[in-house]
Amino acid sequence: MLGEKSVEGLRVFNNKTGEEKVMDDVKGLFVAIGHKPNTEFLKGFIKLDDHGYVVVRSGTKTSKLGVFAAGDVSDRHYRQAITAAGVGCMAALDAVRLLAERGVDVASDAY
Repeated sequence: MLGEKSVEGLRVFNNKTGEEKVMDDVKGLFVAIGHKPNTEFLKGFIKLDDHGYVVVRSGTKTSKLGVFAAGDVSDRHYRQAITAAGVGCMAALDAVRLLAERGVDVASDAY
C-alpha cells in the first residue's frame, strides 16, 4: 500500500492461519528477509543455541578452535548487514591473531 512518496498502510497475510489484516496507520516499513539462521550444516560441528544460532564468545570465537562466526548466524538480536560486516572484520582479525599466536607469519602471503 504505497503512496506517491511514502508507505500509507500495510496489508499483512499470515501464511499459517490464512488471516489477512490491514493496518492503515503505517508510515514506514523495515523489511526482514529471514528469521532462521542457515546453520543446519553446522550441527554436531560447533555449538549452536536452541534456535540454531552459532554460540560465540569473545566476539567471534566458536566452540571449535580456529572457527569464527559473524553476521546473522551468530546475532539473534540485531541481524543487520551493517553489524554483520563489522563483526566479519572482527572475525578476520581474530583469525589473524590466532595464526600469529601459532607462529604463522601473518605478514606474508605464504599461507
